[in-house]
Amino acid sequence: MAELKIQVVGEGLGLTLPREVIDQLHIQAGDSISLEKLPHGSYRLANLDDKLSEQMVLIEGYMHEEDA
Repeated sequence: MAELKIQVVGEGLGLTLPREVIDQLHIQAGDSISLEKLPHGSYRLANLDDKLSEQMVLIEGYMHEEDA
């Protein structure tokens, strides 16, 4: 588990991601990530490209089910 420290950034708040998290998400400056609330109350941080890929796999699966 990585501990993240909240900092003041301009008029808002921000955090710095550890290098390990950056490498695992395959992100760089300027990329967008998603923060998704899970049903049991925790959160999931994901690369938007990974999230879109997951959605495409689900959509393709539904399409193939309808063809059968």
